[in-house]
Formats: sequence, C-alpha cells, structure tokens
Amino acid sequence: MKKLTDTKRNMTTLESVLRAIVVVAGIVLAACEAPLDLEQVEAEDSRTFHRYDMLQSAAHSGDQVAVVSSQGAIILSDDNGDSWQRFELPGRPALIDVTACPGGEFFALDSGRRVWSRSGNSAQWSSSAIDTPENTLSIHCAPNGRLWVSASFGTLYWADATLEQWNEFSLYEDLQFTAVRFVDAMNGYAVGEFGTVMATNDGGDSWEQRDPIPNDFYPMGVDFLDVNTGWAGGLDGVIWQTTDGGESWTRQESVTSSPIYNIHANGHGIYAVGGSAKLVEFRGGQWQTFEGAPEVLAYMRGLDTLANGSLLVAGGGGTLAVIPLAGRES
Repeated sequence: MKKLTDTKRNMTTLESVLRAIVVVAGIVLAACEAPLDLEQVEAEDSRTFHRYDMLQSAAHSGDQVAVVSSQGAIILSDDNGDSWQRFELPGRPALIDVTACPGGEFFALDSGRRVWSRSGNSAQWSSSAIDTPENTLSIHCAPNGRLWVSASFGTLYWADATLEQWNEFSLYEDLQFTAVRFVDAMNGYAVGEFGTVMATNDGGDSWEQRDPIPNDFYPMGVDFLDVNTGWAGGLDGVIWQTTDGGESWTRQESVTSSPIYNIHANGHGIYAVGGSAKLVEFRGGQWQTFEGAPEVLAYMRGLDTLANGSLLVAGGGGTLAVIPLAGRES
C-alpha cells in the first residue's frame, strides 16, 4: 500500500508541475501575441547615422563630403556637413577608407579588396575588385589623379580614376603598408609595419627606401604637411615627426596614451584622433588636447578639414561632429 501511496503522491506532484508549465506557457504566448512597439526601431531606421555605424574615414571635394561606415554605408553631404544622405551598398561590405580625387570623384575601399565609386551624382555605386590575395588597408588619391591602395606583403596597387587596370609595386616582404600620402603630383610617401618608409619623387613610378621609423613602429595614422614635414601616430599615443622628408624621425611628447588612428595636416592645422574619443592638435610646437572636442565614449577615426574651414571628426556609435575652426586662437 505504501508504494501505491507514494506513486499517487508522485503523480499528483507531476500534475502540479505540468499545470504550472502550462500556465507559464500561456503567459509567454500571451506576451508574444501582444502588439510589438516598432516606434523605436522605425526612429532608428529613419536616422542618417545609426548607433551601430562604425565610421572609419572621411574625405571631401569642394563642398561635398563623404563618410564611410563598416556597416556598408556611404554617407554624403553636398553642403559641408550641414545635411547628409545615406547610401547603402549591396551586400553591406565593410568599408574601411575613402578618398577624393581632384576631379571630384569619391572612391571607397572595403575589406574585401574592392574599390567603390560612382559617376556624377548618381545614387548607384559600382565596384572594382583588386585581383590579389593580399589584405588591403587604405586608399589615397594623389594630386595627379592616381589611386593608391596599400596592402600586405609590402605591396602597393595603383590605377587611374577609371579603375580599368590595377598596377602593382611590391617589396615582397612580410609587412603591411598602412598608408600612402602624396603632397603634390610627384612627391609621395608610403609607410608601414616595422617603421617602413618609402619615398617617390616621380609620381610613384619608382620608390626608394628611407631609414625606418625607430622601434619597429607600426604607423596607424600618417600625414604630411609638405615634402619635408610629416607625422606618424600609433599605439599608446606615440607620435613621430620628420622634418627632412622621412630621412629621420623624432618622437614627440604626447598628451594621450590612447592609440592614434588618424592624422590630418594642412593649412588649417595639424590634428590627430584615436581611441577613447581623443582629439588632439599640434599647436605652438607641441601636441595638446583640442578644446571643444565631442564628449563621447566611442573611438574617433575619421578626420578631415572641410572646404569651409570646419573640422570633421567621426567614429564609433555613429558619432560625427563638424567643428568650426574660425575664430580659434592661434
């Protein structure tokens, strides 16, 4: 009798558990059947810049400005950043860099070794694949209209604005070229891993190696003000400067320990952006924190001075700011 009683007791307990499961399932189903509030989703979709945008680079030609997102979007402005229009590329490629050519064309590079371009003001963007197994890291349009793409294995690729044929220059070494910068139609630099510095004075037809930036430096942000003066930034806020065309480099005192992702130098000033939303500038012979920088938590990577003299910075979380430079104390 005791075994029978225990059996009945266990069955009663099981029935109670099953009833509880049915009640919980009913609550879950009722919740699923409740109308879904899409207001916040629709509000996010209507924005030009999204919180999930990881903005990587910016470039301008005249009043036109382009910013690229690793989420497959090119975001354009025709009025120096006062208003913006978003273009979603097919397949949502991870865009990593953008450049503008003297003719007004914009070219964006994705991580899949493709260069995206459009004709005129068309909403259609087309891509040209670079036939290489190497990783592509950056794109730059020189004043003579040549497009330069830096890549791994010590390789540079270049083409004219038609993108019909890609040409190759390579050191055939296990290093990455991280950036190419031309200061005029003939003079340019390519820098890369292990502090590698290459220079050309014939528009890129030939290159010669300079002494490397010390300490096997990995340059992530690079720009040149003129044929002699340039900067390279990297991890821990380290910035090196050359004043003799890359023949030698001097480490400068930094004001940040965050990595430097981009440097931009021209007549408007010398600026650098990096991790932890750092924005710094080179003024009075030293680096200092930029007053009025956006107060955000995301990194900054896009950096450009626009035709109207404003400074554009862009980065993670869809962060973008256009900062007027007029009236700032020199």
